[in-house]
Amino acid sequence: MNISPIFRFPSTEHWITALLFLCVLLFAWVKTAYPKKVSLLFREVFTTSVSDTESGINPSSIGLFVIFICASVLLAMQLMQQYKVDIYHSAGKEFLSLALFLSIIYVAKTLIILFLGFIFDQGERAWEYVTEMYVFAHFLGMVLLPAALLVTYANEVNSKTIVETVFIVIALLFVYRTIKMFILMTNKGLSMMYLFLYICALEILPFAVIAKYAKMSLGIW
Repeated sequence: MNISPIFRFPSTEHWITALLFLCVLLFAWVKTAYPKKVSLLFREVFTTSVSDTESGINPSSIGLFVIFICASVLLAMQLMQQYKVDIYHSAGKEFLSLALFLSIIYVAKTLIILFLGFIFDQGERAWEYVTEMYVFAHFLGMVLLPAALLVTYANEVNSKTIVETVFIVIALLFVYRTIKMFILMTNKGLSMMYLFLYICALEILPFAVIAKYAKMSLGIW
């Protein structure tokens, strides 16, 4: 039985199999050690209230965030392959650079949101927004891991269609999350101007810059 990844990476790139196996083990550990975690995440993503069970950093949140980073980057690399984008000519370097880039985005957004919350004396609301942001990332990690496994190892599927569909769904979920948090935060008394500036600066602008770079430098779209 051949378990080597089938997309772009040569059969010598066994680290991808090890990485996905690690992600599966992490998810199994979270499901075993925190049996209510998965159901709570699904409820909190699609509920009309801010999460009250995901505040703070704990082992399960770290594990799910690692799954989110790994699955997201592998799917992004698959999409780049479909558009014949090869940045480093090395799958390992490409994975590490994209994983670092995505991690820095989340760390930067967290620090900026908390800093702005301190400046505007909205520390509690800022923390709630950060908590919801990571709840969404943890939820995406659980959803994207099966998709990453499917496009990596399934021979009888159209991987391009699957990956493009996955990223369209992610975009729609981001829109849903942004609208949800805008409504919840304004109902809690947070300034609409503050929320509008945040959404423009930290949600819309980064995606616009990445899309522009992809179009001009990488030839995507």
